[in-house]
Amino acid sequence: MVTSQGSNLKELLAKDEQFLSSALYRVFHIVTEKGEGPYLYTTEGVKYLDLTSGIGVTQLGHCHPEVVKAAQEQLSQLIHISCVTHHPGNIKLAEKIADILPGDLDNTFFCNSGAEAVDGSIKLSRYVNPGRPNIVAFRGSFHGRTLGSTALSSSKSLHRINYDPLLAGINFVDFPNCWKCPVFKDPSSCELECMDLLTRMFKLNLPPESISAIIIEPIVGEGGYVPSPNHRFNYLKELRKICDEYNILLIFDEVQSGIGRTGKWFACEHYGVVPDVITIAKGIANGLPMGAFSTRKKLMSLMPPASHGSTFGGNPVSCAAAQKTLEIIQRDRLLDYVFKTGSELMKHFQSELEKKVKVRGYGLMIGLEFTDKEKVEKVIDLCFKEKMLLLSAGTEQKVIRFIPPLNIEKNILFDAADKIINIIKKT
Repeated sequence: MVTSQGSNLKELLAKDEQFLSSALYRVFHIVTEKGEGPYLYTTEGVKYLDLTSGIGVTQLGHCHPEVVKAAQEQLSQLIHISCVTHHPGNIKLAEKIADILPGDLDNTFFCNSGAEAVDGSIKLSRYVNPGRPNIVAFRGSFHGRTLGSTALSSSKSLHRINYDPLLAGINFVDFPNCWKCPVFKDPSSCELECMDLLTRMFKLNLPPESISAIIIEPIVGEGGYVPSPNHRFNYLKELRKICDEYNILLIFDEVQSGIGRTGKWFACEHYGVVPDVITIAKGIANGLPMGAFSTRKKLMSLMPPASHGSTFGGNPVSCAAAQKTLEIIQRDRLLDYVFKTGSELMKHFQSELEKKVKVRGYGLMIGLEFTDKEKVEKVIDLCFKEKMLLLSAGTEQKVIRFIPPLNIEKNILFDAADKIINIIKKT
């Protein structure tokens, strides 16, 4: 990636290399010190349009003034309490989340990240289905960086190298990718043959009675922004039927697709399917660390007190930021805006780039799939030179993901899209 040659930048990057772990990869070698709305500002005074939202986190843009004020007010009252006592912010946020959760889900455990939320959901599944050690996950998925969530992930082998043995009992099946069908069918004549991959596994090597949970991203995130099939058949509905038949817990990982990103509070609402457990993180607190997994009170009650915990989970300051974030999304009717604007944007991309990329997604969770990784890298680099930040995705890094703030102004959004389209056309 291209970097500014300022002496201050060179000094900071040299100290970064000296004192920070190289395990933490950074995409762009600039140093940002301020954020405002959809923009980031570097130590060199350069302004960038952030179309990454911190990987789908700053749903309302950087440093939204109302969220900042809510966090500041909470900082002056109570910063931390852990599980020593109850606190009102934790309770109010859990009540608010119950209002927006799909179906009859109504009970939440707070943690710090999506990976922790996934780990907690797996522990819950073991309590709900004791003696059933197996879990089914999908190839191309990404669920986090802890040892448990890493075991469930398969979007890149790099994430797993040297970490074996990981959590036992994890079994993978191909994700139903209609843009690269795992059973080589055409979506226009699909009869959901990809479901046979799962049922055949049940018959041959994995008795369903041994499975405690199936975990799936309704829209694959890191693996390429791939929505589950919902054109001729609804894959998630069929998966729901199978889980009901065999008393398997159905977990939807909505860490990246939740909290309004797709124009619904949760992506599963586009499919009309309610899971048993849903994982939440990223955009819920607009940048402050917050994660959660939610289920029905009846199921959560099967985990006795102290069977799971978190020192910092449900931190009062993060709760205040999350509560204000949810309030603003609802008050400003951003779900409608995101769905409508995202649909218009995808049509614009499709009409302009029909022969160059495959366009897919919901709301402002949009993937542009190219024919090769090199083109993606070149487009991202050229956009960087034009002061726009974009990220890649996909098991082969052939997808550009478009994840701007939910409240980004339409003219800014479409101006950026036109610049990207022009760059792609010239590449």
